[in-house]
This record gives sequence, structure tokens and C-alpha cells, in this order.
Amino acid sequence: MHLIVGIDPGTTTGIAALNFNGKLIDLFSSKDLGMDRAIEHLVKLGKVSVIATDVTPTPGFVSKLAAQLGALVHTPHESISVSEKIELTRPYKPEDSHQRDALAAALTTLNKFKNKFQKIDSLKLGDDVKHLVLQGYSIDEASKMLKEREKPRITEKPKPRKEIILSEEERRMRRLEKQNILLRKQLDEKGNEIRDLKRKISRIKGSYRIRLRKETEIRERDQRIKSLELSLNDLRDKLKDIDKLRDLWKMLSNEEIKPIGIFPERYNGLTLINRKLRKKDIEDLERIEVAFLSESLDYAPLVDRGILVTDTKYVKETAGCYYINVDDLEKLKSRGVSVEKIVEDYRKKRPS
Repeated sequence: MHLIVGIDPGTTTGIAALNFNGKLIDLFSSKDLGMDRAIEHLVKLGKVSVIATDVTPTPGFVSKLAAQLGALVHTPHESISVSEKIELTRPYKPEDSHQRDALAAALTTLNKFKNKFQKIDSLKLGDDVKHLVLQGYSIDEASKMLKEREKPRITEKPKPRKEIILSEEERRMRRLEKQNILLRKQLDEKGNEIRDLKRKISRIKGSYRIRLRKETEIRERDQRIKSLELSLNDLRDKLKDIDKLRDLWKMLSNEEIKPIGIFPERYNGLTLINRKLRKKDIEDLERIEVAFLSESLDYAPLVDRGILVTDTKYVKETAGCYYINVDDLEKLKSRGVSVEKIVEDYRKKRPS
């Protein structure tokens, strides 16, 4: 029985074997499965025609295993994605990712030759023809080769050799023919060496691309982590502010504090003025009872309108919210114009 075998090498090796009709003959995975054990296992299953892998370039273990078994190696143009492997192997329910990857490699190879196999079946030709087609022969060539093998061979008795005397010219021609054969053999060996070197270069390029892709992914991951850390710190700060605001709300509900608006806003007649007043601000001074501002600002328009003026030392701030303790506010109001020094300074500065 001829087999298409998928291999996923590594610390744990996955093996999947299909016959040419797509029937699953074997699917298993094992730790520390060496070359000898893999060969012994596969030989028991049948004749391996193709060793398939799911990644590019071809792993060294796969190439060596195929050489030992005299099998063809099938490598995809691009490594098969995880989503493709999951979809391909879903009906077989592999036990782990190693079995899944090996089975995906075998199924991909089978699908590649599916049309040719169907044509061979329609011609009522067997698996031996399929095996030869996988090795690169056409269907006609494979069929003729098998027919030639099946013909009975007629053995002829060897005729007595006649002693042949060659001329000098003939001997020279034979020497040249031998040299030609030797040179052709050396050229074939060099050609094989060149092909091996090209494969090595391809593997090196492939590993370099993979490493470069990994480095890019690592950089992107690090940037993403930094961004998430900044977002997390921002969220923590906001959570702290929420906790502080919750405490403020509790104090406000218990009437322990009073909120203060930022001018021109006012809450319960309380406002904090942190800029110079302009003419258009005069209308906004209505319904202000207490104004908090620094001594560096002009407080004359406020005093003229009977607004209680005091400095900002009583103002407290939490998470962008300004407020005053009710006790402090009551003290200020009970003293009347509590900033007597401010008022006195103001009257001294006014022209009589």
C-alpha cells in the first residue's frame, strides 16, 4: 500500500498517513521520536511515496527522512496558516496541534494531486501508476513502464566471446568515451551540490524572514504594552478621582461642605474669581453672596455691591471640584465683611 505521509517534527513529532484514496491509515504523536523509530513505524504501515510538511522551508528532519525512505518531499509554496489547518482537519478530530499540522500537510499534498488521481482511477490504473506520477512521470509513461516490467524476460545463452583486436585509434576513442562519462558524472555531482546550496540559501532566507517578522511583532507588542500601561495608569487616576468625588458627594449630602463655582458660575451664591473682572462681567455679579479671590485682583466692584469678599485660603479642591467647609463658611458670614483688612485697604485707596 502506497502512502502520503505528513510530518510535524520537533520535541513532539506528529505523523499522519493517508492512502491514495484519502483514507486515514495512521495519526499519532510522540515525544523524542528519532529518525530510526520514525522509519521503523512508517515501514510497517506501507510504502511511503511522499513526505509532506506544512511549513516553508522544508525542515531538515523531513528531508533526511524522505531520503532514507526514497520518497518525494512536498513543501507548500507558503506555510499553511493555523486557520487553514483547523478547517482541513476538523472532520478527523486530531488530539493535539502536532497531529493537526502533520495531517494538514498530508491532506494538502493529496488535494494537489487529486485531479490526476481521479483521471488514473477513470482509466482503471492502480496505485503503482499514481506512485510513479508522484515521482514526476506522466500517466502514459508510468503505464508503459509498468507494462514493460510485467513482460517475461527471455534469457539468452551468452555467446562465446571473440577476441577483438583494437587499433590505436579505436583505443583512443574508448579512452575519450570513458573520460566523457567521468566528466558527465562529475558535472551531475556539481549540479547536485549547487541545488543543495540553493536549498540551503532558501532555508537561510526563510529563517531570516521569520526572524525579522518575529522582531517586528515583538516591537509592535512592546509598543502595545506601553500604550496599555499608559491607559491603565490613566484609568487608575480616574478611579482615584471617582473615589474622591464619592467622598465629596457624601460630605455634600451630609451638608458638611458647600460647592463653589468658578466665575461666572456660582453655586448657592459662592464663586471663585481667578481672573481680572471685565466690564461685561458686571451683570454676572448678581446673586453672588461670597467671592473668593486673591488680594492681587481688583475687588472694588464686589465690595460696592455688598458682596462678602475673602481670599482663597478657605477654598479646597478635589478632582477639579472646589468647595468650602460649612463651618468655615458660617464663620465668614458671622463676621460680616470678614476681610476687614481688604475693605480697609480698599477704602484707603479710593479717592475721597
